[in-house]
Amino acid sequence: MSEIMERRAYKIKSLAIAAPLTGGVIIVKFLSTSILIFGLLILYGCSNTSEKDAEVSPKFVSEGIEMQGIEGKIGVLGPDFVANQANKHMWHLWGSKADLDGEFKVDAINIKSGEKINPFIFDIPTSLFGPNNGADAHLPFSMKLPKPGIWQLSAYIDEKLFGSINVEVK
Repeated sequence: MSEIMERRAYKIKSLAIAAPLTGGVIIVKFLSTSILIFGLLILYGCSNTSEKDAEVSPKFVSEGIEMQGIEGKIGVLGPDFVANQANKHMWHLWGSKADLDGEFKVDAINIKSGEKINPFIFDIPTSLFGPNNGADAHLPFSMKLPKPGIWQLSAYIDEKLFGSINVEVK
């Protein structure tokens, strides 16, 4: 009889120990699920409003040539961007020789989705060429952006951000 009572007592103790643990697990699961849902809602809300809030960089004229970007800093000359269509564009940068000396690269980020790509058709390290169209340095390069929307093009020289412009892809 005492053996049966010991088993029942063990079961009762096990249930008593498991009950708070189970409740704690449920609370932890609820909290972690709530935090995850809250985080996703914030990300979704930010991604939906970001493109609406993002402005396409203005156009400006340098030595009679219209380009898009930040006057006196960075500009792109070329046709309108069309999704999944490669076109030749010419980058123009203004700055000191020291600022413009180094390997040039560009990252493109879709403002709405956050997708990040290398827009250059050929992924080869390259340096900028000399003055052109009033800029201190330039570089012609073929670029392709895969989706319509607003894309941020960030130019780097030796991995240091030089400047960013926003373009619309149709």
